[in-house]
Amino acid sequence: MGTESAQKIPIWMWGALVALLLIIISSRGRLVGNPSLSQHFALQPTPAIALPLPDLQIGNLAPDLQAQAQDLLRQIGMGKSAGPLEPVATTPRLRIEITELRPAEDGLRVIGRVTNISTAVVTVPINAFELRDSTGASYIAGGGASAALQPGEQTPLELTVPLPPGRGLLLITRLPPDPPAEQKLIVSNP
Repeated sequence: MGTESAQKIPIWMWGALVALLLIIISSRGRLVGNPSLSQHFALQPTPAIALPLPDLQIGNLAPDLQAQAQDLLRQIGMGKSAGPLEPVATTPRLRIEITELRPAEDGLRVIGRVTNISTAVVTVPINAFELRDSTGASYIAGGGASAALQPGEQTPLELTVPLPPGRGLLLITRLPPDPPAEQKLIVSNP
């Protein structure tokens, strides 16, 4: 009988295991992250040269994407998370994958990851990312934060943008000399 009680795990250890599990779940599996590509974006002044408006109208999408876009708008409107219209974009050196759009108190949180798909180290500055809404307003992050990615390495990407309700959103990734990559995240109703 003494051996049975010695083999049981003490109740405090179960509590510690549950607490660790909750920490892992709340951090989406990341115990360590790269906060350098987690930034709040701010609205930029309108440039003197008029930029072309991004095509973010629901009516301009293929019919099969219009239903997906309507569902996305409905989910975001109800305060729920949803996946973007175009989740993946690539450049010669990077794969940008947006996995979730989450309403936030101060706008919209764009969550994903950036992967180095080249054979050399790539430094990705936060200013490589620009968000542009359907009115042409541009949002960028300040500061000089960056992440140096080894070949095949990825890092989390979390961008928070003060997007007004009812606007579409485009993510533009510019990392010269690569051509820019664009991803339609949300479209707007006419």
